[in-house]
Amino acid sequence: MSNTTKETIDRLLSKSKESFVLALEIYNKPTIKYRVEGFAILICNAWELMLKAHMINIFGEKSIYDKKKLGETLSLQKCIIKIFSNDKDPLRLNLEKIKELRDT
Repeated sequence: MSNTTKETIDRLLSKSKESFVLALEIYNKPTIKYRVEGFAILICNAWELMLKAHMINIFGEKSIYDKKKLGETLSLQKCIIKIFSNDKDPLRLNLEKIKELRDT
């Protein structure tokens, strides 16, 4: 693994951790009116970044890019499908429910 690839993975994981923490902080503040929505947005972001770091580690850096949309990375849904191939996996089902909440 090249230094650039390692740096990309480290950067994605660092941002993912920050997004996880922010999601929890927002969710735990009862005075914020849209805390569930804010939590959903940030937790989906955290998972997407973490899954992309995992994909780079396993499949290489090109694996996170959408082949149909030049220069764009894969959506959270496409990352979920690629990593959790079993559509009955409880973690996949939970992630898809949170994504559904975010999308509404």
